[in-house]
Amino acid sequence: MILARTARWVAMFVTSVVTAIGLGGGLGCATVWPVSHDPGPPGTGLPVLTWLAEFTRPSGATYPQLLDSKAFGSISGLAHDLTSGDYVGVIDDRADSRVAWMNITFAHGQLDMVPSRVQLLRAGPGVDARVATQADLEAIVALPDGTFVMAEEGHISADGVWPPALLQVTRDGLVTGVISFPPEFQMLDDGTRGVRDNQGFESLTRTPAGRLIAGLEQPVAPSPVTTPERGGDGRLVEFEPTGTTWKPGRQWQYTIAPTPAVTGFPHVCGGGENGLVELLAITETTLIAMERACRLSAAGVAANTIQLFGVTLSGNVARKTLLLDISTLTPQLSPALATLDNFEGLAFGPIVDGVRTLLAVSDDNFRASQKTSFLLFGMR
Repeated sequence: MILARTARWVAMFVTSVVTAIGLGGGLGCATVWPVSHDPGPPGTGLPVLTWLAEFTRPSGATYPQLLDSKAFGSISGLAHDLTSGDYVGVIDDRADSRVAWMNITFAHGQLDMVPSRVQLLRAGPGVDARVATQADLEAIVALPDGTFVMAEEGHISADGVWPPALLQVTRDGLVTGVISFPPEFQMLDDGTRGVRDNQGFESLTRTPAGRLIAGLEQPVAPSPVTTPERGGDGRLVEFEPTGTTWKPGRQWQYTIAPTPAVTGFPHVCGGGENGLVELLAITETTLIAMERACRLSAAGVAANTIQLFGVTLSGNVARKTLLLDISTLTPQLSPALATLDNFEGLAFGPIVDGVRTLLAVSDDNFRASQKTSFLLFGMR
């Protein structure tokens, strides 16, 4: 979890045009562009992102259709469930591991999100109950058979060490299997080796062929974390399908960018160093990565930085190209996102005029100062 600023809530929808290299246009209708019938980008080329819309609600907002609105929030990973057409988000709350089901639509230039239910996870046969019910869930992928894989990033609590793992979960929240990461990522309770507490495998995606790829938020100990002066030695880990489960495969070096500077916010939040927080596979070798950091003003007000990168897997290296620094969008966003928020999730959004879209979602950490926000981009 990352600290975020105090800001008033404004719910508004804005549509304008912003390419990955700059801003353009003003308020107006959703952009329409020539498209092919294939919504995905050709070959392994990186997409151009075009700004479409925003949906923002304050932390603690009431949703009449839910039995308990207080259980909804802190969405840290997002997946489109092709079986139902809805979206499923993992909720970052170790007290009661759970997911939220949401209907997300875009029509007449407006983005809308309606949560329909919140579902607790529970342990299936042979699964440790605490692994299922007290997980630090950070990412999710939907599988063709209607089940899901969710990422426990790795954390330490008073009850001991929760090593990083992938959880296999049915549609009704039953955890049927736990997939371990390779030995070099297993953590010690003193933090001297393996993934760092609460800064482990924050991202997870599924390639079109069915491989899973997970990414580290920060380098494993004892390698140093990122700083404003220095990037970090991150890692992407592949899991190959084998029968009804997955086994670790290749790894790629992924260089996490240094923590970006923000004018008027000279300090880094506690635990707010720039890190890799999400991956989304476009092809077998092309991904979109989201990196996020948190900065503090002298008065203790926070601002987030969010960058989207195109990633090409080549040999054992993940090569990066900046697609969009989302801070360049703030003039087009509602005042509630003037200094952005704690964005952590990516998924393919609704098809718009035959074109695939990209959804980014923020984790409000169940803090009154933060928001649940969705940003929608066209991909061409």
